[in-house]
Amino acid sequence: MSEMLGNQFFMARNFPAAQKELEEVFIKEPKNISVKKKLLLCYTQTGKLKEAIKLFSEMINENIEYILDTDPSRDDCPCSELIAKIEKYYHPENSSTEHLLILAIIWLYCDENKSLEYFYKLKEMEPSNEMVNSTIKCIETFIREHTSN
Repeated sequence: MSEMLGNQFFMARNFPAAQKELEEVFIKEPKNISVKKKLLLCYTQTGKLKEAIKLFSEMINENIEYILDTDPSRDDCPCSELIAKIEKYYHPENSSTEHLLILAIIWLYCDENKSLEYFYKLKEMEPSNEMVNSTIKCIETFIREHTSN
């Protein structure tokens, strides 16, 4: 029941309510990729950046394609809406690392190259950030392996 309700809230873009329901499902079904993908987006929209980073890191370390294999219509992915909303207020000269990280994560659902651009900007700001560096390596490896085939 919680997953269905969480999905309804997610489709309505009520991210706080969706997060609450999806977290209940995630506790019972930690391998449910659909729930993880939606929960990650909820975290980016509800200010739970630490939780977003933890879940994001787990997902890309397990299999980056969990995120990359997102179909905007099949998965009712709000990424293009969220990106447009966030980038409307994006100014490179005064963007915080939080802002850039949220954009980098969300872009990975749509375009790994654009996501990588944001991770590179984060690396310039925080060269020793291990999560950023390992994510860059993971995305670069994916791109290299999928463009050489």
